[in-house]
Amino acid sequence: MDNRVIKTIKARTSTRSYLDKKVPLKKLQAVLEAGKYAPSAKNRQICHILALRNKRYVSALSKLADEHLGREAYYGATTLILVYGPRDDGFTIQDATCILQNMFIAAESLNLASCWINQTDALLNTKEGLKLRKKLGLNENDYVVGTCILGYTNQKGEVKPRKEDMIKII
Repeated sequence: MDNRVIKTIKARTSTRSYLDKKVPLKKLQAVLEAGKYAPSAKNRQICHILALRNKRYVSALSKLADEHLGREAYYGATTLILVYGPRDDGFTIQDATCILQNMFIAAESLNLASCWINQTDALLNTKEGLKLRKKLGLNENDYVVGTCILGYTNQKGEVKPRKEDMIKII
């Protein structure tokens, strides 16, 4: 099928190497807006989006990853988008995941590289991370489901083949 949206979805890859180049504010706002329009359970819109462009905060999270994971978890991306919601709500993960997916597709459509990072919540729950969590305005009940790292690729990304037996129609 020749459809622009489907082509964009099929072209998206996870980028794990970024150039030291800022994402223009207009493109960032477009990605964030796409996230805002994701579906949510009962349309309660319980999740929030926090975009970090400030080098101090991006570096602080990268440093936490180095210390606690022994590696750079954000791959040099200049923008980190945290998607979070109430830790005790049964739909936080589903709603946040929809937001993240919308943002990944929007990023691809704007020629921006992206990748899902899972470890941010755990990093923000370390002794050092709790201080950063507070500076970012997140409380202990805020569960960071995922982080969309965003920027310009420093690698040639190829879409990996998908399993043929993944889909079944009855």
